Amino acid sequence: MSEENSKFEILLPDGTVYRPEKKETKNTHYITGYDPDGKSKKMKFSTKKDCERCGECCRRDTPIILKEDMPLLIEGIISERDIYTIREGETIRSSIDGEIYYTSMELIKIKPIFGTYTCLFYDPEEGCTIYEKRPSVCRIYECWSQNITLTGIERSRLTRSDLFGKIELLKEVIKKQEEKCSLYRFQDLIEELKKDKSENTDKIAEMILYDLYLRDWLKEKLSISDDVLPLILGRSFLDIAPFFGLIIEREGENFVIKVIEEEE
Repeated sequence: MSEENSKFEILLPDGTVYRPEKKETKNTHYITGYDPDGKSKKMKFSTKKDCERCGECCRRDTPIILKEDMPLLIEGIISERDIYTIREGETIRSSIDGEIYYTSMELIKIKPIFGTYTCLFYDPEEGCTIYEKRPSVCRIYECWSQNITLTGIERSRLTRSDLFGKIELLKEVIKKQEEKCSLYRFQDLIEELKKDKSENTDKIAEMILYDLYLRDWLKEKLSISDDVLPLILGRSFLDIAPFFGLIIEREGENFVIKVIEEEE
């Protein structure tokens, strides 16, 4: 059946009926049909076939760093201060639907501008400031098509092992953190705490203190700066707790732990 004879129609909320018509010129497409009074009506819209540097994807979330992006780190296009680690079991915001999910694997990402989801390398006036040497996922992402899913991420992702695998001291510190500060365990303790098991506040506090101890130890022994710690150890419990439903406030040497009340 030709499109001209097709009975396929689109009924819009205002009562307008549109029927696809096979007419297009370059990136301009037409939909024709009839308005509620039966008069012929045509609507024109445009699609894009390549990146127009509108910045929408840059503001939605920051990119994951892959193994093939190592040259960007070696050349100093992206520094260790520009990236951070999402640990296994941590929450991550999907750049596709904007929803929050728990990740089943460790990921390294570019940091966002503080208080936003916008990529650190995005400038409102200039756009991507490293566009010619942007990360791989930015190059393959096609917002104008259905190609929005990155496959094989488990094999292609960059990890802390790739970066620090030959530094035994850092490997040991990361291993200790994962043993004593597992985010899966952290989540379980929070769920139990929500069931009025107040003894879990001590266990949560122990995890927080150990994580902070490791950070202070790295700063003191290896002179590692605060802005590199999120890459080596990920974000602190104080930073990620709200995503797990907790508010953790520090008062001197003590911590006040509060469960965020869920709206009914």
